[in-house]
Amino acid sequence: MNQPSLELLADQLAAHLDCTRNLACQKIFQLLAETGQPLAPMDVASRLQISPERLAAHLSHAPDTEFDGEGKIIGWGITLVPTQHQFWVKGHSLFTWCAFDTVLFPYLLQAKAQVRSLCQTTGRPIIFSVTPEGIIDFAPATSVLSLTLPSARCECVRGTFCAQSHFFQTMEMALPWITLHPEAVLLPIEEAIALGHLTAQMVSGKFPLEPEMPLISSES
Repeated sequence: MNQPSLELLADQLAAHLDCTRNLACQKIFQLLAETGQPLAPMDVASRLQISPERLAAHLSHAPDTEFDGEGKIIGWGITLVPTQHQFWVKGHSLFTWCAFDTVLFPYLLQAKAQVRSLCQTTGRPIIFSVTPEGIIDFAPATSVLSLTLPSARCECVRGTFCAQSHFFQTMEMALPWITLHPEAVLLPIEEAIALGHLTAQMVSGKFPLEPEMPLISSES
C-alpha cells in the first residue's frame, strides 16, 4: 500500500472533489450547519445572489444533493438524513456522508464539531471532537480513517469517494477491507485530522466563498 504525503493527498482532494469546487454546494453545507433545518432553494439562491433557475442548473451538476418531499434541500456533504457519521456543530445534530467529511468540515466551517461514528468492521463507536485548532478527546486513540484518492475530478462524490471513506477502531481491523481496496490509504486519526486541515486551507485559498465567482468551475 503506497502512502502519499499529506500535502499530496490534500492537493489531490482540493483539486478533484466537487465539494471544493462547487460554491452552491459549499453554501448548502454552510447553511445546513448554521440552521440545522431543511433549506428552501429560493433562500439558497438569494444567499448566492442568483436566480432559482440558475441554482437548479448548477445543482444538476451535483446529483447527490438530497431533497425532502417538499423539495427543500436536506443534504450535501452535511445532511439531515441519518448516516453512521453523527456530526454535532453549532448546536445542531447533523450527519455527514463519510468519515473524511467529519475531519474536513470543522475547518471549512471554522467551528467546533463533535463526532460519533462507527467502526466499519465492528460497529463500535469512535468518538472525538475537532476544533479549528485540532482534535481533542478522541477514543479509541488507535482509530484510523480510510481514503481513496480520486484520479480525476469526481462529479459523483458520494459514489466514487464517500463510499470508500470509513473509520476503523484499529489498523488491524482495517486490514480485511484494505485487502479488498488496495488503491486506498489508511491514516491514523491524528493524520486524518491534519489532512482535513490542509485540504480546507487549500480549498479556502483557491476557491473562496464569494457569490460573484462562478458556482461551478469551468475546469474539467
